Formats: sequence, C-alpha cells, structure tokens
Amino acid sequence: MHNDDAFATMLLMSQMSANRDEIERPLSWAEYYQLRARVADSSIKQLGNLIGMDLFAIRRDLDMTENEAYKLCVLLNRIMPLSYALEKFGLAGIEISTVDEPGYPEKLITRLGEKAPPMVYSSGDLALAGQSAIAMIGISSSKADGNEMAARLVRAATDAGLIVITGGESGFGRTVELEAGKQGGRVITFLAESLSEHIRMQGMSEMLAGGRALLLSSVHPDAKYTASHALERNKCIYALSGAAFVISCEKGRGAAWDGACSAMRNRYTEKVYVWDNKALPGNQELIERGATPFTDPTQLPLHEMKRVWDTPAFEQMSLFDL
Repeated sequence: MHNDDAFATMLLMSQMSANRDEIERPLSWAEYYQLRARVADSSIKQLGNLIGMDLFAIRRDLDMTENEAYKLCVLLNRIMPLSYALEKFGLAGIEISTVDEPGYPEKLITRLGEKAPPMVYSSGDLALAGQSAIAMIGISSSKADGNEMAARLVRAATDAGLIVITGGESGFGRTVELEAGKQGGRVITFLAESLSEHIRMQGMSEMLAGGRALLLSSVHPDAKYTASHALERNKCIYALSGAAFVISCEKGRGAAWDGACSAMRNRYTEKVYVWDNKALPGNQELIERGATPFTDPTQLPLHEMKRVWDTPAFEQMSLFDL
C-alpha cells in the first residue's frame, strides 16, 4: 500500500509506457523537488493533497501560471493508467518506492539529496540497499583481464560478507552478478535499462527468490539504455556503496569515467579505489586525480571496512584511516 504523497509522486513522475508519448511529459527530478518545496511552503503542505484539486485551486494555492497548473492537473489525473501499471508491475515482481515512503533506500537520500531519484523500481529484497556494500565499476571492452580482476574482487567481498553493487551491463556487470551467484554472495544491480528483461537473466530469479539479489532502476521497467540513464544510474551505484572499486574505464569519456569523476568530486561515496594497471590509461588518470590504487583484492581491508560500516555511526572511525 502507498500513502497519498507516494501516489502523488508516482502520478507526477511515472512514464505509463516506455514507448508512448504522454499528453504531458512527467516532471524531471529537478522539477519534482522544486514542486515539493513549493507545496511544503504553501497551504497545501503535502504532495498527496494535490490529488483531486482542480486547476483553479492549484493556480491559487501555488501561485502558478495556467500552463503550469494545467500540466499538474493532467499528470495527477492519470490515476486509472497508473493503477493498471502498478498491477502489471506487481504481477512481474516489480515494486515502486518513493522518497515519501519508509522502504525507499535511505542511502540515496543521505548521499544525493535532491539528486536522488524521486521514485525507484525494484525487484527483490529492498533491505539489501541498507546493508554494507561495495560498488564495482568497469567497461566490457577492457583488454586487460578486467573480468578476471572483477571476479577476484567479488570473491574477496563475498568472503568479507559484503554485498557487491553493479550496473548489470552486458559483459562486466553480468560477470559480477554471475560470480556473486557462484560464490553464494549477494548483489545489488542498479540498471540503466530494462528491469523487466533483467529479471529473466541467467541465475537471477533464483537469487531474487533466495533474498540474495536486488534489482533497482529509476527508469521505466521496459526502457532502453541511454547515456543519460547511465549517468543517473552511476550516481546511485556510488551512493549505495561504502566504497567503490573501478576496475576499468576509458580515459576522458564514457559512463564509467564520468561516473567515477563525478563521485570523487561530489563525495557520493566515502572512498574510490582504482585498479592500478598500467595498461589502462583511464585508471592511471583517476589515480593521479586522487583515487586510491589497489593491485590485489586479497590485500584490501574489506573485513575491516564491513566492521566499520556495521558499527553505529556515533562510534565509527573514518574509512580514510584504513
């Protein structure tokens, strides 16, 4: 069951279909947070109270233009299509969580603030998003044995009791997922493309059923991959992790490079490690920019990281002391 604020968020933000144009485009993340603040400062107070209001009342109480109020009315009146969509998603094992609900991943709000997606689609145990985890970033075109290094890091993280987080992309992301499954570990995959299809990937249904996997996405479950989706996804991958490990990236371009630079600049995660491989210029550049190099996953203080992250906040030491 969703509260009125959550339902209003879904009405304002949801695409009812990945391939169909809407009468009015759903709000962007920035537009949503601006509206949320505007409502809180008005006599309306909560987003859920917008449901059922007419155009005149919205214009008056939010001091909006007619066009602005009309757009909100159109979006908020999509109750029946949204109900059908929620039923369809539920039958496929997909749920929606919004920033107005307790189940929404708290780390996204804490780390990203108003850069966090107002709503996320999920399949699996949402409680995994609150547990100690490391992010793993890489590109599938790497020629420097990146997949083998990724598998070694998954094994070390699983041995330490840590969840691994990946983007689920073909090649690198699937290597992380499959190795986590093979090792009896746990994985969170934050997607930039179809969640509906990913549920059916090899081994995924078993991990989901066993509470060892969580699939997340901020885009429609049938959406295709885009570069903008990948940039939004990468922020979330870093924010859900205690530390991130870049296995490979292209220097100066690509989602892996942009995501790592943004995470280091904005502190989306506490620490960024990079595989110190001279055959990967992008990795070397990230190290020069301040990332911490590593060569052997078995020498990383992963057990100590988990101990620190599992310690109540008021007792924690800084990860930078490790």
